[in-house]
Amino acid sequence: MAPRVFTIPAGAPFLDTFVAALLAGEVVRGFPDPADPLSLARATLYLPTQRARRLIEAAFLKAHGGNATLLPRLVALGEVDEDEFDLAGGLDLPPAIPKLSRRLLLAQLVAGFAGSPALKLGDAAGLATAPAAALALADELAQLMDRMATGRVPWSGLDGLVPDELDRYWQISIRFLKAVATELWPAILNERGRLDPAVRRDLLARAETERLAAGNGGPVIVAGSTGSLPATRALIAAIARHPSGAVVLPGLDCDLDEASWRALDPGADGEPIPTHPQFGLQQLLAAIGIGREEVEPLATSAAGGRERLLSRALRPAATTDQWATPDPDLDPAAALARVALVVAAEPQEEALAVAVALREVVEEPGRTAALVTPDRALARRVAADLTRWNIRVDDSAGVPLADSGAGLLARALADAAAAALAPVPLAVLLNQPDARFGLTEAKLAARRAALELAVLRGPRPKAGTGGLTLALREVQDARTTLYRRDPRRTLLDSDFALAFDLVARLETGLGPVLALGGRAQPFAALLAAHRDAVEAAARHPDGSGLAGADGDALMTWFDELAEAAADAAAMSLADYAEAVPALMRGVAVRTAFDEAARVRILGPLEARLVPLDRVVVSGLDEGRWPPDTSNDPWLSRPMRRALGLDLPERRIGLSAHDFAQCFGAPEVVLTRARKAGGAPTVPARFLQRLAAVSGAAWHEVGARGERILATARLVDAAPPAVPAPRPMPAPPLDLRPTQLSVTEVEDWIRDPYTIYARHVLRLSPLEPLDADVAAPARGTIVHEALAEFLKVYPERLPPDALPRLLGCGRAAFARLDGFPDLVAVWWPRFQRVARWLVAVETERRSAGPVQSLVELGGKITVPGTGFLLTGRADRIDLTPDGAVVIDYKTGQPPSSPQVESGLAPQLPLEAAMVTLGGFKDVPAGTAIDGLVYVRVSGGEPPGEWKPVKPKAGAVADLAPAALAGLARLVARFGEPTQGYQSLVRSEFTGRHGDYDHLARVAEWSATGGAGEEGEA
Repeated sequence: MAPRVFTIPAGAPFLDTFVAALLAGEVVRGFPDPADPLSLARATLYLPTQRARRLIEAAFLKAHGGNATLLPRLVALGEVDEDEFDLAGGLDLPPAIPKLSRRLLLAQLVAGFAGSPALKLGDAAGLATAPAAALALADELAQLMDRMATGRVPWSGLDGLVPDELDRYWQISIRFLKAVATELWPAILNERGRLDPAVRRDLLARAETERLAAGNGGPVIVAGSTGSLPATRALIAAIARHPSGAVVLPGLDCDLDEASWRALDPGADGEPIPTHPQFGLQQLLAAIGIGREEVEPLATSAAGGRERLLSRALRPAATTDQWATPDPDLDPAAALARVALVVAAEPQEEALAVAVALREVVEEPGRTAALVTPDRALARRVAADLTRWNIRVDDSAGVPLADSGAGLLARALADAAAAALAPVPLAVLLNQPDARFGLTEAKLAARRAALELAVLRGPRPKAGTGGLTLALREVQDARTTLYRRDPRRTLLDSDFALAFDLVARLETGLGPVLALGGRAQPFAALLAAHRDAVEAAARHPDGSGLAGADGDALMTWFDELAEAAADAAAMSLADYAEAVPALMRGVAVRTAFDEAARVRILGPLEARLVPLDRVVVSGLDEGRWPPDTSNDPWLSRPMRRALGLDLPERRIGLSAHDFAQCFGAPEVVLTRARKAGGAPTVPARFLQRLAAVSGAAWHEVGARGERILATARLVDAAPPAVPAPRPMPAPPLDLRPTQLSVTEVEDWIRDPYTIYARHVLRLSPLEPLDADVAAPARGTIVHEALAEFLKVYPERLPPDALPRLLGCGRAAFARLDGFPDLVAVWWPRFQRVARWLVAVETERRSAGPVQSLVELGGKITVPGTGFLLTGRADRIDLTPDGAVVIDYKTGQPPSSPQVESGLAPQLPLEAAMVTLGGFKDVPAGTAIDGLVYVRVSGGEPPGEWKPVKPKAGAVADLAPAALAGLARLVARFGEPTQGYQSLVRSEFTGRHGDYDHLARVAEWSATGGAGEEGEA
């Protein structure tokens, strides 16, 4: 009996057409029997995927007018086992090794492949990998093993490769593959009484093929598969030749000329063309043993000649000379009448244009649309954009577990535990939407804010919950100045109570997993502790935890991993955290199939089966669709060719066929982006070929796309932005500050907006999480230690000055046990500063008497005003000639010209306070003998004594000049119209102040809005 093979063109709805033809008896002769309502149930129907099974159930229901009916036995070709095949007598096959066990065992082989005696790799020890990298290589190895099994390529073929002719890397790879394939992996499978899954599926397919070849069984039909694997191809061929069998192919090209068809696989006469969309179907027809002319169409295309145009565009390169000969049966303009091409500027604009194209369909009752793309990032963007209009989307791929809410919580927790609760990973964990720690959302937010402000912002606290507790105690006890917080923002004891409570909850929930840090631990112990910690972190006040599809998927993932845990190598907590995303790879969170959804996101396989009014084909750039032909890390291209494996270009052919199927939809919108990741993209070869054969009609395709793109741009369109001018707010006089510190006067001179933001708006900057401990601002602890020493020895230094100064330093640094990184950076610096300072002070005091007064607080009223000037002098030395005002700087101090010009008035103003009796321990009228900046960076040199040396006049003259300048400043800002302008006299062009973002400096400075500089 001649094989029964049919095709449904891309321009006809595949499943509806197939079901209608099947029920009409056009697919299998005499089937189904109209008089027997049970006859349909006796058939077996093979489909490409599990989701296709659900889709065809809906198609049968639709064909029966919504009435219930018995269906054929539905089998997904890609996911079969004994229960799916009707094996007479059954097969006595060992079970397949579980998927996770296989991954973990292969990862162990990969991770240790340099040290295995069986491999004899010599000096290749550097090839050992971390668990996450080993899992990635193990997945590639598993794919290779599957391809070898499904392609029926024997591992003995490796013996035919000549190692000496290959690069050393490939020589090592061959030795590894031989050891794994012929020794290590078979031994593992034999020991466990298991089979490799791909091998087992191939054996089942062989047995089923033999059964069907003998003519056994009832009606058997394959629909929608192209037979890309040899085992599947053989099974389909047996079904085609079965007395009650039939094969229904998707989109066989009946328009391609015979010369081009033969060129796809010329056999010994030339090279095959695996990149062509019909390559797989040609191989399948050859396996069945029929010619293309023997295939019967079950429908005619409704795409208006689009298939013929695409066939012409994608013909093999050897026959593209026929493009020059017009096709009298083809009108490109008519074929492309319902096709649009959107060329967006970048992926975000492309996603919005796709969303608009899908939304247009929803505006018309009953119409359906789908996005088809291999780019999952683009698909997620489109789904997010559709939420603007509350459009429900059915996404067949679901959400990767690693990117779901529950998966992100598990990943964040593992990262935080591996980092011993370092500020950034801990903040990420505490901000996860599913994190609760037994609290309501509001209560957790209050505790999170308190902990963040107390110890997570600023220098990193000591590791673990114990370190957080210690840091909290030190900050609470000392109200440390390490963070330079404004007094208005000082945390209350009630805030610390909240922070301590959260740390206690972290200890309860995460303590067991934190205890596993450091050395390598059994994988089962890490997994169990991780699961318990996730459940504790997700626990609500009522005791409930993770819910929904993602929560169920995560718990199932934990269960399956626990069953395979014995097959994983021991690893450190850090390696485990790095491996978690890799272990989640391939696990998706899927919702139930939504039959009522009018907008879908589909994979290419499903898109060919679903009846749709509009298909949006997106990501049509080289590297996205078709995908990059990535190389195999285990076999080079010549090695793959020598073994008889498919080359990576085969993926391009499959992609091309998927594109051809989508191109036959009633309406098609093609989209791409000119740039991705800041780099120009190249249009997909399908688009370039279509443009070449379509002529002027292609311009109209682009024009239709431009209309969609123009609509998309209107979605986020806003009136033209007027560049912000340099701000100069002028608040009412009663809101303006009536006192400032000497250090703030420089801000008032250089950047008045800072004073406005700090004192009128009462805003204080937040430090970053895990701030730089080496920043000069952290040097305040050095100041404090030096001050303590000089309080004890204000005049003469003791003979053992250095040990005593170091003792003061140790006492000061002891208050920072909760911040070990800070101590580690600044204690060595302090030791260098101490040695330098003792030498300098010894020399100074040997020249005459000196009395050092430190940390002096003082204030004066600026003469002629009611303005209060406050200050805290780091140090004032009293000598027979007067007072020397000293300020410590761990960063770069101001220069003498800056001080003399009034731009850096701190020391002159402190000197003015001295002469006016602003410091109670310094008599009024004391002469000024010097102004000195002492740089104590602890670097090289460790310290510098930098006196201010004015070019004109005496140093003592700087004080009255600075005070007079301050009086003028007070008077000017006492005028209601005087505003607090931004960056009047900035020291550096590219400065980044605490309030520059509020003043929109980047905007007005880049658009010429700088304006006139204010008065100094």
